[in-house]
Amino acid sequence: MKIFVSFIKYTCYNRTILNSKQGACNMNSIFHRISVRKYEDRPVEKEKIMEILKAGMQAPSACNQQPWEFYVVTDKEKIQKLSKVTPYTGCAAGAPAVIVPVYHTEGLVAPSFAQIDMSIAQENIWLETDTLGLGGV
Repeated sequence: MKIFVSFIKYTCYNRTILNSKQGACNMNSIFHRISVRKYEDRPVEKEKIMEILKAGMQAPSACNQQPWEFYVVTDKEKIQKLSKVTPYTGCAAGAPAVIVPVYHTEGLVAPSFAQIDMSIAQENIWLETDTLGLGGV
């Protein structure tokens, strides 16, 4: 039990961790991240999109299989179509950019972990989006 308590104390109160990009960063994005469903009408800089994608691709995956692909959509007409694909994609309608995450299972060493791997990559994407001052859901 003491190990668990010590771990909780470390993660909640000692929020500084090393990061190669900034020298040091904090865990504020984990505690700050919210779902954003209304967006400003301005484009997202290509550099920010690349940083977000890099964050997703840095996610760990089972057997390092990296089963993901990310499609970036900035065309407003295509975003409108994507927003009508399922009952859950309507919030994408006003977004200036949409990242469509896709995973595959063919040819993987551990295909049963592909969905989990994708979820971890997606969390990295959300955290980096928040860090960059952007929003998403």
